[in-house]
Amino acid sequence: MGYNLHVIAEPLGFIGLLLLLGVCVHLGCSAVTSAFDKSLFWLITILFGFSIISRVFYQFSWFLASRRGFEYDYEKREASWIENGESVTYRYKSPDRPSE
Repeated sequence: MGYNLHVIAEPLGFIGLLLLLGVCVHLGCSAVTSAFDKSLFWLITILFGFSIISRVFYQFSWFLASRRGFEYDYEKREASWIENGESVTYRYKSPDRPSE
């Protein structure tokens, strides 16, 4: 579940970034064409909504990982966590280094 939340959080953050650029362009164009209205500031709340939802998903995914005792050793290329009270270890074997 934590990994799925992490996978969902990343695109939501990216969509929020794209919306930020789009809203800035839209507000700028509205100001230049004299079609600007104060009600257009509500578009910014959509950005904050995406940002908050993405951040909550991201932080909760790491909370779930830490609750399971997830650790990753970059030198050994090894991930470990606790599942059903037992330690589980996954070792990544690179296709270019089969002797690992």
